Amino acid sequence: MYWVIQNNIYEEENYKNLIDTVERFSLPYCTVKAVPFSGGIIDPQPVIPAGMDVIVMGSYSLARHARERGWRPGAFIENLDFVIQREHWGDHMLNADAKIYPWGDIPFQYEPFFIRPTLDTKTYTGLVLDWGEYERWRDNLRRLPETNDPVNDPLSISVHTINEPTMLCSKKQIYSETRTWVIDGKVVTCSGYKVGTLKRYTSPDQVDQRIIDFANARAQEWSPNRAYVLDVAETEQGLKIGEVNNLNSAGWYRCDMQKLIMSLEHMDRKVPRY
Repeated sequence: MYWVIQNNIYEEENYKNLIDTVERFSLPYCTVKAVPFSGGIIDPQPVIPAGMDVIVMGSYSLARHARERGWRPGAFIENLDFVIQREHWGDHMLNADAKIYPWGDIPFQYEPFFIRPTLDTKTYTGLVLDWGEYERWRDNLRRLPETNDPVNDPLSISVHTINEPTMLCSKKQIYSETRTWVIDGKVVTCSGYKVGTLKRYTSPDQVDQRIIDFANARAQEWSPNRAYVLDVAETEQGLKIGEVNNLNSAGWYRCDMQKLIMSLEHMDRKVPRY
């Protein structure tokens, strides 16, 4: 597989770890700079050997570029929609109680509430707001022109819009959060990344087996893509799926980079994309 790696996004430690890994296994690769929002690549364009599979690692803009160029597997960006995921995983999802609205049409809320895009657009991260904070943000956004079609063309989204499909739900008490990387229905590596509200990165050998078993069970029930990131939250109701992200663009924390890269390299090419 030919690796196209963005060089203007990652923290230095993670970027070096990725490059060291592909070089250690003599995997063909190039580094590129992706144009923010538009999804293009700043020249020179990568020269892909004829007939070779291609995978990208970088921003969501680079993932969209891979899709536009028809690179396979390119980027794994199918079914990254909370509404679809909830249909399959139901109450296993942390925010199974969410209601869906266009972002600018959220009804009045007496208590602070959590909102997040239903799609994996990265236009903003999920956060808790009170009504006054939301009103100020909404009123400012209404003054801006609508430039995207979040419903009919979600992959084109690069900026937050007033009509963006949004999930609204109650605040949840989360004790810890762990990221798992799932490939062909199995967790291949993992890393803790938060305890309470504090960032705390842990290596795979420090992750509770219960969390790995939970992620594997959910992947066996259904998977949105052949490769994706599934975040698991420890809550007062037990383990829950916090969210699902695009593997090509997700942070690595302290995952086993070698296992991740080689698991992607050795995916069964005969299995179709989702």
